[in-house]
Amino acid sequence: MNKYALVALLVVAGSAAAWVALRAKDPTYKAPVLADPSTIPFLLSSTPGEGELVRVFEVDGMCCGGCRPKVHAAALAVAGVREAAVDQEAGTATLLVRSDVATSMLEQALTFDKYEAHARP
Repeated sequence: MNKYALVALLVVAGSAAAWVALRAKDPTYKAPVLADPSTIPFLLSSTPGEGELVRVFEVDGMCCGGCRPKVHAAALAVAGVREAAVDQEAGTATLLVRSDVATSMLEQALTFDKYEAHARP
């Protein structure tokens, strides 16, 4: 097969794949929706209510402003977390949680990808 026929075949195959992808009713990948980094607090804005407490975690692996939304979203995804503040420079996540939420569960939720969380004593 000569190189022109191969190029033509690749163009046809690419066009067919693009047509199928564009005509799909539901895309196969949806990017996660993360908060705008400028809206993520560095400090909690409220105090613990009855049955709540503040837990602080050292989060290793945060290196830039893009890390803050990921850690913030992971914290708020845990049932019982009312508020979260993430300070990338200090490497901490401060959570306002119900007192019955296990510290180990929060550490597990904040340990993902390149991040590793440990509760402060």
